[in-house]
Amino acid sequence: MLGAIIGDVVGSIYEFNNIHTKDFPLFSPASTFTDDSIMSMAVAEWLLTDEHHTHSSLIEIMSDYYHQFPDPMGGYGNRFAHWLAAPSALKKPYNSFGNGSAMRASACGWVAPTCQEAMRLAKISAEITHNHPEGIKGAQAVAAGVWMMRHGALKCDVADFLTQKLGYTFDEDLASLRSTYSFDETCQGTIPAAFTAFGESASFEDAIRNAISIGGDSDTVACITGAFAEAFYKVIPADIIHEMYKRLPSEWWHIIWRIKAFENHHVSPDNIDFLKSEQIFVFGSNKEGQHYGGAAAYAHKYFHAEWGVGEGITGLCYALPTMDGIVELDKAVGRFTEHALADPDHNYLVTAVGCGIAGYTPNEIAPMFMEAASLPNVYLPQCFWDVLDKFIKVV
Repeated sequence: MLGAIIGDVVGSIYEFNNIHTKDFPLFSPASTFTDDSIMSMAVAEWLLTDEHHTHSSLIEIMSDYYHQFPDPMGGYGNRFAHWLAAPSALKKPYNSFGNGSAMRASACGWVAPTCQEAMRLAKISAEITHNHPEGIKGAQAVAAGVWMMRHGALKCDVADFLTQKLGYTFDEDLASLRSTYSFDETCQGTIPAAFTAFGESASFEDAIRNAISIGGDSDTVACITGAFAEAFYKVIPADIIHEMYKRLPSEWWHIIWRIKAFENHHVSPDNIDFLKSEQIFVFGSNKEGQHYGGAAAYAHKYFHAEWGVGEGITGLCYALPTMDGIVELDKAVGRFTEHALADPDHNYLVTAVGCGIAGYTPNEIAPMFMEAASLPNVYLPQCFWDVLDKFIKVV
């Protein structure tokens, strides 16, 4: 879902000012989120907070987001704006096949346990407004594509699914689209273009650049392309995420990381006897780096943790200071998360930091690792996942 929002933000300044090149600054001072991100967030919150996934709760949440953000860059689509502004009793579907149903559906592909469930959730998310078969199909294409690639599907597998199960065709390559594609707000016109931009990409960033380069409804094409690209490439570059921190409301990140944590459920071994070349042992100590007991002593003895280093990389380890209070530990975990995000070449095996000599419980410590849990190179102890799973998942 974060990939979708990134695509929307990058495309925001090009929706009505198309460019047909991949050579452009990824972000400008004016780059911001649009209705695509706002409604993606609404669907994500609905998935996390309504275990029954009802139409009524989604309508209420969408209305709340509209009142918080009534005038985003580019505005809302005409009919959708009237729908949002109407009293709840008058919010009826209006048979739309616009791409708004597709751009907001990516989170369905993250939380669903099966592809069938992803498509069911996408259908619900669409049909409160976009109850035309093509509107529903567009949402299902995004959700199913995201789910499939999160679970190891290749680009060709998803292309076959979209063709054989949902009836999409891919008649033009990227080079052709750059010269022929025009503004198209339909699902039928957007899904093939967005998937082609993703399909011919070499990385997450390259996919976003491809999407912008074909023109058209740039923010929404890039939003859908970004949803596919995040699911397939797994890692979003740290510098892009840092740019997004400047542009999104702070309260959104809690939901974003909860959704993204569905991707990564990597568990640290109970007993770490040796480390592979790409692995880092993450342990708790004190800020003075006096590794006397517990995991700290083990790290010092076996994994070359240096005496006197109480935080950061040391030997084959990463030290976290756990003895100066929970507020300071929370800040240190934040710095660790930034470090792991910027170092995708290493896998960080986190022990139950703070839950030994420091005296804290997993219930107190695990929530600090919510953002870290979303990173593909961070492994958490099962006792932390036991806490986070209850927090992340509604169903």
